[in-house]
Amino acid sequence: MKDRTRKQLLESARYLFIHQGYEGTTMSAVAEGAKKGRRTLYYYFPNKRILLRAVVEEELNRILTVLQAIVEKDIPADRKIMEFVISRLNNVRHSIFRNGSLRSDFMRYMRTIESIRNRCEKREIRFIEQILIQGIREGTFHVDNVHFMATIIHFTAKGLESPYVRGELGGDENSQLLERTASKIIFGALK
Repeated sequence: MKDRTRKQLLESARYLFIHQGYEGTTMSAVAEGAKKGRRTLYYYFPNKRILLRAVVEEELNRILTVLQAIVEKDIPADRKIMEFVISRLNNVRHSIFRNGSLRSDFMRYMRTIESIRNRCEKREIRFIEQILIQGIREGTFHVDNVHFMATIIHFTAKGLESPYVRGELGGDENSQLLERTASKIIFGALK
């Protein structure tokens, strides 16, 4: 029951943040949208900033779940690392577009969002480490320092996020070019 109530409140907040922006959303409107009382909302989320953090955390956890499923796939490490990087880019882009006007608020609340992302990034780097270790065992990758290489791959992918989201690296014809280029960069470092 508690989880369902929390989820309803988060979904109401996400919807309102998308359609009215962070500043235009009131805690009363969130409670009303979830068909809950304000007291219930404040029990779960003492203020709007904490509510925003929870909405962002839920979205990032959704992406991490997708990435974890890739790590757990029974496929060779070289295919897995490429699927991981491209899926990460696609999921970040999808998340930003799915969350509409949160995009405009994104820069204003970048510090809050980045503090949440930092925790998620550590998990992403551990996922990449798992793929690298698999590739070393398979004899596909040759890496001196797994953690260092995983960190480099992670921040390379992160650096591609902004131009990818803006469409500078996306599109039908460019997505294949992006994959080929990312593949050359990643495998150049790993083989």
